[in-house]
Amino acid sequence: SVASGDLPREVNALKTGEGGDIAVFGGAGFASALIAAGLVDEFQLFVNPAVLGAGRRIFDQGGFRNLRLLGSKAYACGMVVSRYAPAG
Repeated sequence: SVASGDLPREVNALKTGEGGDIAVFGGAGFASALIAAGLVDEFQLFVNPAVLGAGRRIFDQGGFRNLRLLGSKAYACGMVVSRYAPAG
């Protein structure tokens, strides 16, 4: 489904409802809002072999939490996908 408006509130409503896992996709602003609201159970970080030099942070300096590695997989193209869960 597609949501608009107060996205952290929409995601929280989905999490408290019935159903299985929820996957959300969005930019750094959306990710930061979900992190700040404590709604992220797992991060999947895709690292591509390119250096951009700039960009928006998804982890605010004051809001960063320790993460626990769940798994990692490297692909032939050079991309690495690492899965993390918030620790504690």
